[in-house]
Amino acid sequence: MTETVQLDAPEVVDVPELTDAEILEAKATSTIRKYAAVSAGLGFIPVPGLDVASISSVQYSMIRDLAEFYGVSAGKDQIRVILASLLGGAAPVMVTAAGLGSAVKAVPLVGTIAGMILMPSLAAASTLAIGRVFNQHFASGGTLLSFDTEKMREHFKAEFEAAKK
Repeated sequence: MTETVQLDAPEVVDVPELTDAEILEAKATSTIRKYAAVSAGLGFIPVPGLDVASISSVQYSMIRDLAEFYGVSAGKDQIRVILASLLGGAAPVMVTAAGLGSAVKAVPLVGTIAGMILMPSLAAASTLAIGRVFNQHFASGGTLLSFDTEKMREHFKAEFEAAKK
């Protein structure tokens, strides 16, 4: 014998509609996290130099995607110059650590293990910081032509320190 059970209708809840800016921010944040995870994975590449080159390529792609979300024109050469300027002057410690993390992989066994512990976290932290800096810049109406690396270096350093934690 079967029994029929009457279920109450689910309560209808008003959910506020997201603004275009909120949707864009969520999409950008998700993209930044995805690229940070990919960068971390590339940090495990055991070949010194190849890891850094691969991570840099991912960071260029992330910036290009963020620029596209905001309708900003972004050429690969423009991104490369801005990113080199931002990283070169903003975080010598980070760049040195990344280079050291990559180079230490050349030392048999111990170096490989140490490099494979250090590089993924540095790669993820730098990618998160770069993504956050560019996202904020593009969200505020900035373009690659208006990107002031001198002003953004301190912001990058703060984002990098926050991402390392």
